[in-house]
Amino acid sequence: MKQLIIIGGGYAGTEVIRQLVLRGVNNIQVELISASPFFENTIAGTEVISEKLRSENLRYDLKLLSSYWGFNLTVARVKEVDLDEKTVKLENGQRSYDILVVASGSAPNFYNIKGAGLAATSYRLSDFELINSRLKQLASDHPSIVIAGAGYVGLEVAAEITDLLASLDRRARVTVVEKMQHVLPGFGNEPARRMAVEALASKGVVFSMGKGVMQISENSVMLEDGSRLESDLTIWSGGVKASDLASNIRGASLRNGYVEVDQRLLIKGRNNAFAIGDLAYVSINGNVAQKMAAEALGQAATVARNIASMVNGEAPKTVHKIDYPVDFPKVLLSVGGGKAILIFGPQYASIGNVEYFLKRRIDIDEMVSRFPSL
Repeated sequence: MKQLIIIGGGYAGTEVIRQLVLRGVNNIQVELISASPFFENTIAGTEVISEKLRSENLRYDLKLLSSYWGFNLTVARVKEVDLDEKTVKLENGQRSYDILVVASGSAPNFYNIKGAGLAATSYRLSDFELINSRLKQLASDHPSIVIAGAGYVGLEVAAEITDLLASLDRRARVTVVEKMQHVLPGFGNEPARRMAVEALASKGVVFSMGKGVMQISENSVMLEDGSRLESDLTIWSGGVKASDLASNIRGASLRNGYVEVDQRLLIKGRNNAFAIGDLAYVSINGNVAQKMAAEALGQAATVARNIASMVNGEAPKTVHKIDYPVDFPKVLLSVGGGKAILIFGPQYASIGNVEYFLKRRIDIDEMVSRFPSL
């Protein structure tokens, strides 16, 4: 039997296994190596802040999943991958593989900002739980909250903070700081940017644009122009980078810190090792893939088809089709109050309750339904 090792128990890693199960690929031994014993549905996680959702409803036990889908689970951190030797080095021990899938995801990018460790991050479910707890501990006399980063996550964090405070009948000054001159810098859609600012401003959110964060202190945030914002709670939503494993894959080439892959999602120059999800730089026919869960799931399906071919002694030949390219954004953004913005391409955007219902259906129901019911 071929030995398949998958690194990463997130959207991409678990979806590769699901797709292999759906295709009936059974003449292969699969081992999933995950730093966490749980899959986390983080795209819905910001609503943990406002207590609309609970973290336990957004986690799935990977050990239980392994019993359903018949793979071996190892909970450990991978220190290094050697593509020439076909080995994976763990904190304790080493594995050899015939086929490898690296889907170790991303991590917060602090851009070497001084004092970044003083900020609460907004990446994992535990982060959103901590933000909720910190908010409820703040003094009730109009505290100041600064969110660094006006991207997708930063705006959703702002929305859920205002919803939580409204439910507690409390007030605070919420300021979103962005280095660029506009919100949603990763989504080139002006109508959506305008809708997002208007929706959040109507809830009292203040925007400080065109000045990035220089330093974070215990009770303040210093901006690039030397000005300071008082802050009782600073939240970092300033972007992500590839996981640290990317720079520890011997034999892989990197582009902007991400692992370069070919059209079949094989690591460039390799015929038995794939990289997918937030770790990978995927560029096909002039299109560059967005870093988002839906695209990661599509990449996982492509890889599963290629693995099925390899197990049958054939060359991997399925070329990936990017469904979520950078220059044509497709996303649903929650702005609180039961409303969301649908962004479709560079021009179309709509906002309302129906959009929020659609977002919830996709982010929660469809993500959870991929796994066996508990």
